[in-house]
Amino acid sequence: MSINFRMRSLTNNNRALQLFTDRHELTRVFAGYLHDEPAEKILSFSGDGGNGKSLLLKFLRTQCCKQFRGDIWQKLQTKTAAEVANYIESADSWEFEQVPAIPHDFGQPPNGDDQPQDPFYGLLMLRRSLSRAATELNYRLRFPLYDFACVWYLKQKNRLTREKLAELFPAEEMDLLIEIVNAVSDTSWGTIGKAVLGIFDKHLGENFRLYLQRRGLKEADVQEIRGMDAETELINELPRYLAQDLNAAMAQKNAPPRIVLFFDTHEAFWGEQRQKTGILYFQRDEWLRYFLAELELQAGIVAVIAGREAPRWEEADNFPIPQQYIDSQLVSHFLPTDADVYLRRAGIGNETLRRSAIAYATVTGNQVHPLLLGLSADVILQAQEQRVTLTPEDFPKTPEILNKAKYLINLLLKYADREFGYAVHALSACRSFNFEIYRLLAEELHFSNTKPAFDILTEFSFVWDVEQLGEDWYRIHDLLRRLNYENGNKITQQAHVVLERYYRQQGQVAEAIYHANRLDWQRGVYEWKEVFEEALQKSSYQQCRSLLEVRNELIINKYSQLGRVSQSEGDYFAELAQHPAAQTEYLEAVAAYNQELSINPDHTTTLNNKGNTLQSLGNLQTKLAQHTQAIESYHDAISTYNQALNLATDYKIYILNNKGSALDNLGNVQTKLAQYSEARQSYTDAVFAYNQALSLFPNQIDALNNKGNALQSIGNLQTKLAHYNEAIQSYTDAIAAYDQALSLAPNYINALNNKGNALAKLGNLQTQLVHYNEAIKSYTDAIAAYDQALNVAPNYINALNNKGSALAKLGNLQTQLAHYKEAIQSYTDAIAAYDQALSLAPDYIQIMSNKGSALQSLGDLQTQLVHYNEAIKSYTDAIAAYDQALNLAPNYINALNNKGSALAKLGDLQTQLAQHTQAIQFYSSAIAAYDQALNLAPNDIYVLNNKALALQSWGKLLLQLSQKPEAINHLQAALVAFNRSLAIAPGDEYIRNLRDELQAFIEKFSLNL
Repeated sequence: MSINFRMRSLTNNNRALQLFTDRHELTRVFAGYLHDEPAEKILSFSGDGGNGKSLLLKFLRTQCCKQFRGDIWQKLQTKTAAEVANYIESADSWEFEQVPAIPHDFGQPPNGDDQPQDPFYGLLMLRRSLSRAATELNYRLRFPLYDFACVWYLKQKNRLTREKLAELFPAEEMDLLIEIVNAVSDTSWGTIGKAVLGIFDKHLGENFRLYLQRRGLKEADVQEIRGMDAETELINELPRYLAQDLNAAMAQKNAPPRIVLFFDTHEAFWGEQRQKTGILYFQRDEWLRYFLAELELQAGIVAVIAGREAPRWEEADNFPIPQQYIDSQLVSHFLPTDADVYLRRAGIGNETLRRSAIAYATVTGNQVHPLLLGLSADVILQAQEQRVTLTPEDFPKTPEILNKAKYLINLLLKYADREFGYAVHALSACRSFNFEIYRLLAEELHFSNTKPAFDILTEFSFVWDVEQLGEDWYRIHDLLRRLNYENGNKITQQAHVVLERYYRQQGQVAEAIYHANRLDWQRGVYEWKEVFEEALQKSSYQQCRSLLEVRNELIINKYSQLGRVSQSEGDYFAELAQHPAAQTEYLEAVAAYNQELSINPDHTTTLNNKGNTLQSLGNLQTKLAQHTQAIESYHDAISTYNQALNLATDYKIYILNNKGSALDNLGNVQTKLAQYSEARQSYTDAVFAYNQALSLFPNQIDALNNKGNALQSIGNLQTKLAHYNEAIQSYTDAIAAYDQALSLAPNYINALNNKGNALAKLGNLQTQLVHYNEAIKSYTDAIAAYDQALNVAPNYINALNNKGSALAKLGNLQTQLAHYKEAIQSYTDAIAAYDQALSLAPDYIQIMSNKGSALQSLGDLQTQLVHYNEAIKSYTDAIAAYDQALNLAPNYINALNNKGSALAKLGDLQTQLAQHTQAIQFYSSAIAAYDQALNLAPNDIYVLNNKALALQSWGKLLLQLSQKPEAINHLQAALVAFNRSLAIAPGDEYIRNLRDELQAFIEKFSLNL
């Protein structure tokens, strides 16, 4: 596709002004300088190239140099910045007085005597503009002493001719100037001063007498000028003379109320010679500083300067201007909403194309680069004019867009010399850099590696501070970095090679992956996923965080890969109980998979991954007790797997496995909701899916392992329904499935771990059935299975965690059997297993919570043994373990629930010790923990039950303390919590029994609720 460019760009001249958008706050700041008490400050606008500083100055000059009546301005003070800006722009002429506005652009190319940066000709340009702007509004500004100084300077330089005067000065001043020329040519040395003052008096009249009073002008001042050397003295004082004449002019009776001096493109003073330092650097704009320093801003003179960097004038040796006298305002990028307004004003009606242009011009976050947006709009409008169909998908890839991008790179680097430009392209490869990295790249890619060169480079506007990394860390403008990548800049690519190697040597894997991704996007994405998933499995959350830092800068050019990355992020946030973030990532992953499927509808891998993500979303919703949503997610996952199974050939085994897992999880939710028939069917369907997989490949160990898990879930349901014989058979069948997998792969640690889980569940059931010897054997066998897994993989964290749980259950049984010494040992061993796991994965929040539970059980036993001090310590340590988990994951519902239980147990113990005040405090803290969990998961029946039990204990204590009204309130709240649980799971007999017991207690004591 090729678009023939013929129309003028939207970014040029008046067309750009017509489309001027936003900048409302900056407009209000400027308006304040025209209406409030004169500020003794210079207004400075700074920002990166292409941000629209020059356009802002033009807008302020042409649309906003208006002074309103006091009552109108006072009303405007109550308006928003946008309302103020719109009012100023559209006000009727009778509402305001126009203020003279004088533009002076240092970036304007020299043209004869128009040399804006020159200390002589630049001031003369400014002097002509001052007269012109004032005359247009019927004011007359005169600069007599400055004019005389210029005439004398020209005479000394042998350039004083009438033709030259006509070129340099306004026509209305020619009579006065010719008389001065005659005076300096014909008058004797001693009387020139008197003659010149007489000429001023003749031409300025009454204003001259006021001028004399204001300036305190004497003949000696004229003589002083005549005594100066033109090149070494007089040229340096011309800024003072012009400034003082302007000060005096603004004090005249017929002077304008305000006058605005607009100085644009301040950075042009240095051009590509930024390497100058100290005195040489500040010499370039010394005449401007001198002029500004001499202005009496309180007289109504408003000075506005714009440049890529804010002025550093306080560092100058001559005529420094302290920072407190500069009002620095940042001209930043557009917000997307303002960018959309701009595009609509430009005539782009297609909303989808507008979104595409905004996305392309977005630099970072919600920051849209104004010039790139305008250049993108050019391309769209040119296509519309020539009836070329431009779609959002191909818009960023058109040759015209790439050419515009190259133009913008050149603009941003306009004032950087060739070597600095080379360095910038290299440093564009960095996410951030300091001098060490700069020197590494300089040595490898052969540009200047000195500290002075580095310091100069960091002063450019397109080099940003990276404050979060500390002092002396920088990064190149995000737009420059992106455009260098998109245009395949060779220097940038070479730098990526160097930096990937460097960060791998430094062991900074995430940074290395970023550079690998920029060299080959697929290689980087694959490595990111692999490293991230391994780190998450090991609970290496710091490694995960470092990978997440580079995640937003990864190039991912396929929706299927985007889905995989978002899925991994969701798993991370889910594990840390950052539920909203996890849900967002899972939904983004599903959306990405759907995009891929709209392109490749029969792609079975994508369908399988989508099913896995929906299953993970269901698991998250289950944690949050969002049961209806969880069931829907599991059904969607199963439907997606079925869709994949209709297409798959060799991949069927894995999809069947995943489908079985989703059915198993669905059954667990249904069991929790006492939907027992539905749950039984889901578990049966899960086993059927695994059997299907095994019929295709009988020795598929994952299918055997997962079949064992489903059978274990059936056993759990049967236990809940008091179908104990069937439950024992299901657990036995599960163990047999694991053993079958282990006969094929004796060191298959997942099967060993799950076999241990099934044995532990069997032990729980046998305990319940008072089959204590069998239970002890099951727990012992479970621990042996975990130990077998740990012999194969000593750092297998799941086995350590589950071993701790089996030991804790064994401890509970030994407590029940009054084998107290053995129980204490089992609890101690459980805590040791958890500690071993935490030494490998210090941030594993589930293990922290399980450790808290073991400590809590130990505390229960110590309470029973009347070891109250030890019990208090165990409960306190348990709460500390829960808090440790909650520090990492404040929304971790299990930890909040368990913390509430430990606090309630402490309340019970303090009640037993008759320490009632402390007991009430612990009950109150327990309820707060439960409420915090219920804010996250209002329908979690376990939390509701525990809260009810704590309220019940608290109420009974209050009855004991004869605080009957408060006691009734707490008991009533407990009853409400039980009833809420039953509304969620009406078939749960355990909850019903607890509720009935509380009602019986209320009736026994005749409590009127």
